[in-house]
Amino acid sequence: MNSDITIEIPPGKYNRYCEQRPLVCSDKKKIYRAQANLSKKGLTSSEMATLYLHDLVGCDGLEFVAFGNIRLSEPVVLPGNINLVPCFLSDIDGKNIGDELVQLTEMMRKRSRFIYDGWLPISDWRIDNVRKAIRRIDQALSIFSLQEEVSFSWKPKYNPVEMSPSSYIHFKHQHIQEVEELIHFTESLTNEDDSKALFRSIAWLSQSIRLTEPAARFLFSILAIESLADYIEKSAKDDSIFAQLKSSHLTKTERKARREECIETTLDKHLKADPRKAIDLAYSNCIKGITQRLKTHLETMFGNESEPVDLLFNTKVEEKTLYELRHTIAHGTADALSETQREIIYARVWDAERIARLYILKVLERVVGKPLFVQQMTASMNIHLDNVIITNEKMYKGPIDMASVYYSEILE
Repeated sequence: MNSDITIEIPPGKYNRYCEQRPLVCSDKKKIYRAQANLSKKGLTSSEMATLYLHDLVGCDGLEFVAFGNIRLSEPVVLPGNINLVPCFLSDIDGKNIGDELVQLTEMMRKRSRFIYDGWLPISDWRIDNVRKAIRRIDQALSIFSLQEEVSFSWKPKYNPVEMSPSSYIHFKHQHIQEVEELIHFTESLTNEDDSKALFRSIAWLSQSIRLTEPAARFLFSILAIESLADYIEKSAKDDSIFAQLKSSHLTKTERKARREECIETTLDKHLKADPRKAIDLAYSNCIKGITQRLKTHLETMFGNESEPVDLLFNTKVEEKTLYELRHTIAHGTADALSETQREIIYARVWDAERIARLYILKVLERVVGKPLFVQQMTASMNIHLDNVIITNEKMYKGPIDMASVYYSEILE
């Protein structure tokens, strides 16, 4: 615990500041009541976590951990009674360099990623009030970005519905060989434009996997598809290795002429009767052809494999296809502070990333002339024990200082 903080457990809080004890409860009725929150419809993961902790151990608020590139020298209380307490030393000059907290504080400084204990008291436990209280955290922390290049992220300390358990992939010699073969192929590309287009697409996918924000991950995955498809259909010249994959072999001049002809025909047909309809149709059918062009391209690439195209353009979840969700995010109409919307996007990130990977590999397989990455791989899941309920606190032997508990996350 931060030795600069002497505050004991505040009323209603489960832990002292900058500590995260295990969940201790031996009352089966409380456990069942707490777990019932996990099956309630319409709740976000943070809302479930908040109600879960309240019913299990009587916590009268939300305890959360925040990570930011801002270094606050002392605890602050933001509007809405949002408490942020630094879980690091305000000054390490003259401190013992062998002390764990000194080392962790220095690591946070080097990584520009500081850990804070967040506490939001809640007195009214009606779900609408809990929801508004949680949203205030996002609102308050987002305001910092207007003053400087400050970024904050946060999550509940105890989350029995962890959205992204970590995993790792087992790579063996045969898998490395497949990677090496593909690298040799990319190095053999003599057309610099082809090479740039391919690696631009791969880079969008790679960046998506590295990110944590659902909207960015989703959008980057779609961009991985769009950037390569757009290059193949519009920019690849006749000597390009990708030219054979065009769904249409019209020249740029011919495409422009076809677009203008489409506009003229549409306006001639509808302008007098309904000007608004004429403009809408001309835009959607003639100008906004990028969507149709992408769909046609993917249908050509995937052939009889209809699932990727269906997921992108036909299958609706929460009243939106993947591509409609892409427009919602890209045009700024998605609510970035709504946890409900973030979780809707998060639930579809995997499909977007999977389709992007399938598409890039399909392109490569077509030009290489053989299947790629045929060796089966296995993954292992890391199971987090932070939320395991124990009956006696002495059963737990791990760290409780938040600087130690979240040490690995400041390295990300």
